[in-house]
Amino acid sequence: MNIGLNVHLKDERFRYHIHEIVSAFYDAETVVYTCDDVAEENDQLFVNISEIEEDFKINIELYCGEKRVNREFTVSQTVKFADDTDAPALNRARRFLKAELYELFSQTLERKIPWGSMTGIRPAKVVNKLMKLGLSEEDILTELKSRYSVSDSKAKLALEVAATQAEILKNTAPNAISLYIGIPFCPSRCLYCSFTSNPIGKYKKYVCEYLDALIFEMNETAKLLEEADFTVESIYIGGGTPTSLEAPDLDRLLEAVNLIWTPEKYNIKEFCVEAGRPDSINTDKLKVMKARGVTRISINPQTLSDKTLEIIGRKHSREEFFKSFNMAREEGFDNINVDIIAGLPGEDCSMFEKTVDGILKLSPENITVHTMSIKRASELKMYKGEYLLTESQSVEKMISYAYGNITLNGLNPFYMYRQKNMLGNLENVSYSKLGFESSYNIHIMEEDQTILAFGAGAVSKFVCGEVIERAFNVKSVEDYLKRKEEMIDRKRIFVYNYLVKYRVRK
Repeated sequence: MNIGLNVHLKDERFRYHIHEIVSAFYDAETVVYTCDDVAEENDQLFVNISEIEEDFKINIELYCGEKRVNREFTVSQTVKFADDTDAPALNRARRFLKAELYELFSQTLERKIPWGSMTGIRPAKVVNKLMKLGLSEEDILTELKSRYSVSDSKAKLALEVAATQAEILKNTAPNAISLYIGIPFCPSRCLYCSFTSNPIGKYKKYVCEYLDALIFEMNETAKLLEEADFTVESIYIGGGTPTSLEAPDLDRLLEAVNLIWTPEKYNIKEFCVEAGRPDSINTDKLKVMKARGVTRISINPQTLSDKTLEIIGRKHSREEFFKSFNMAREEGFDNINVDIIAGLPGEDCSMFEKTVDGILKLSPENITVHTMSIKRASELKMYKGEYLLTESQSVEKMISYAYGNITLNGLNPFYMYRQKNMLGNLENVSYSKLGFESSYNIHIMEEDQTILAFGAGAVSKFVCGEVIERAFNVKSVEDYLKRKEEMIDRKRIFVYNYLVKYRVRK
């Protein structure tokens, strides 16, 4: 991967889609888009595109060292992927170009990628669409493998996830929405993190004012929902680390949530709090959450190696995780998720396998297995050269081990997503015991339900049929405190334009 790539392209409408493929084979930082200034030691890709009415004629030339390959094809109105339905001609051309580029690079560089040319973050969403179109399981597997070059194991995984989701998606009320409440504070910042999170020690003076603003935003938005006649299916409090709040502050927040979104009125099915950092949990906070009706919590060690925990900036040990998990059980929590990460700096397969085996002994209701992602705003990205990253083949073995052993213990994959810059171009998968699937996680990935989001850095997603619009809250805590009314105004516009009007039309 030391050799870079020069991409010669005039039609900028295709640049993003080309980059999705080439960055799977080359370090994204070595890919240069140019027609003039080129690094001669790099490989060269020439993409020429001509458009005649709704047909696209595409010519690709690739020079990799001494190898030279060429492909030419036409994407016409009659050529489609099975899930294209009425996709615009430009979108069809982009998808076919991605598929052709994947095959070209895969054969020339003699390297296969598990998800082939399927670069989107929601593989199961494609499968759900194919299911709605009436394709059989066999036809869906064929489509994934022939059109996208998805491997057998990943095609099977996507189908399993979609099958598990089917019943939940089918039984969702048409006027149901979900809520996300963001607490942008953490005990400390993890090496790999890019979320909106601020060290609680430094921001302690803002906590009271932040909760004031957050409760105000929720109260005002609740009035909008009353007018629009929406019901709330699930509530998810994330961050950051919500349990970085002291017990009285956490109690104040949860009490407000219950007063605003009365469980009896809204028939809330799921109330989840990310208690992600074991060092942020104590008996008082667990008692508060239990008393306020929280039904699901997430306790996330990421690894059971104390050495790795120190490297990634987690201020707790494996024993503290076990202690926190057992405390939660003692307080009556019967739906606990545990997050782990495959490919953490310095970890090999045996270390990861010990983590998987150790977590399974606890018998949690959910296990979420993340693949290490080098996120743009993380410290790991900034200082990547200082850390030993896991090889792609080793990460594949880790993910395979997790799938095999977790499913063997009776948990099935129920939601999945992918991110940019994931090691091995793999995926994140959440496994669940039967009946403990998180509807919030399913809906946010399938993008079939409106998510109203509150707090600094939160993003509301308004889903109206095939139309999806987003309203962004400002990221910094200081800005959020000054502009909380503006955050409500942004929601007001979307609730009216994209929800109420849409329902009237229906």
